[in-house]
Amino acid sequence: MLLSKVRKNKFEIIVISIAFLISVIWSLYNLKNFDNNRVNFKGNWYNQLIYADIGHNWSKADDFRNKLQKGENFFEALPNYEKYFLPVIIVGSYYHLINEEIYENKPDGQKVIKVDNYKFGLLFLQIIFFYSSIILFATRSKKKLDPLYYRLIIFFLCLEPSIIQWHSSFWTESIFLSLMIILFSLLIQKDGKFFSNFAVGIIIGLMFAQRSVSFLYIFPVLIFYFLNFKLNIKPYLFLIIGYFMIILPIGYNNFKKTDNFHFLSKDHQYYSFYHYFAHVIKADNLKITQQKAKEILVKEEENWKKNNNIDIKVFDDYIKNIDFRNKIFLSEVLDNPIFFTKLLTKKIITMSIIHPLWVHQHFFYDKSDPESYLNPKKYYHKNLYKNVIYSLFFYPFIILGLFIFIKNFLTRDEKSNFDFFLIFNVFSILYYLSISGLWGNPKYFAPCMISIIFFFCIGLKKVINFFQKNNEI
Repeated sequence: MLLSKVRKNKFEIIVISIAFLISVIWSLYNLKNFDNNRVNFKGNWYNQLIYADIGHNWSKADDFRNKLQKGENFFEALPNYEKYFLPVIIVGSYYHLINEEIYENKPDGQKVIKVDNYKFGLLFLQIIFFYSSIILFATRSKKKLDPLYYRLIIFFLCLEPSIIQWHSSFWTESIFLSLMIILFSLLIQKDGKFFSNFAVGIIIGLMFAQRSVSFLYIFPVLIFYFLNFKLNIKPYLFLIIGYFMIILPIGYNNFKKTDNFHFLSKDHQYYSFYHYFAHVIKADNLKITQQKAKEILVKEEENWKKNNNIDIKVFDDYIKNIDFRNKIFLSEVLDNPIFFTKLLTKKIITMSIIHPLWVHQHFFYDKSDPESYLNPKKYYHKNLYKNVIYSLFFYPFIILGLFIFIKNFLTRDEKSNFDFFLIFNVFSILYYLSISGLWGNPKYFAPCMISIIFFFCIGLKKVINFFQKNNEI
């Protein structure tokens, strides 16, 4: 019986085993070559593997671990949701369980991430988690999909470099993508039962806990629910119950740590579109330098604070300041819509360039390097043309696949659950492009890769079938 199951699932076993092995070897390679401590241009120590936002996560994880080590219970030791929440808990809990220090002190008094402190365990766990999510997806989708289409999807989800690169790094993408695939596994089969929809809500909540970019991701899922369940209230209710099982404790934990009940980090809201882009739009509108535009906005904001007695150390005033910034950003957009549209389009195109070695390339970046701010385009886009060439392999098939799907959907009288699933994927892509597009960073395109693989495989399958028919003739 076991032998027959192996034969029946031979393709999945081979592909997942190869991908798993590649991810493990890639992880060992990264640890061997980049788990070292360096001094940057400002004289500060940093670990080449763990820097920028990852460094912030590990710093918070160290605080969490230290509280656990001192005997605080798990819930009391939990951090409030700042930049990240779940990644901090995972790293802190891991090092608490193995009783290993995260940081070490250098002779000059600086703290830096320890080298060779069993980091591979974290990578190995996220590799197992990702390929377990693939197995779940394969189990739930195999009987619903055309065999060739199914095999192409599994192959590219397992082995496409811009996806699997994350499993060998400490960025948050690997676990986030695993949660996405689990979510897709639940959605691909129409099910109005309590547990399935409850689980969907739980997963969406965990996605938010992993990365705040998904704080409104429940809306694309609700569109999918409407297409499938129409006005049947039960699936929505089960979904919301599961979602709030994660979201409400996060809000309550934030309340306990800050005396204010909130879900999305106030810093995420404060340092949002206004902070990064309002001065860019204003500069074009007034035909002045971006630095001059930033100075004008800073002065206007300071005058507003003074006139309204705003103290951003007070939470309510901080929220008022966030509202002020959002209104100013919207005003700048409305005053210069053509430039904003061009800027957003350009940034989305840049973001959508598939980058198979983003993680590896960023091991060599240092924001304190003068070249990084004197010539950022050259510094951060050294492999741009190679990535464009790589992307050009995918996008013709993606466009073809999307065209085929839309044509079939519009001409087919009876719509299937899988049709609605693909519509959901279109909204999923649009969601991440709208939320993250202005940053123009290919890193933020990672969630879109999971969705566009479906359309890529539709297009690729069409081409394969075309050549097979021609060969038969």
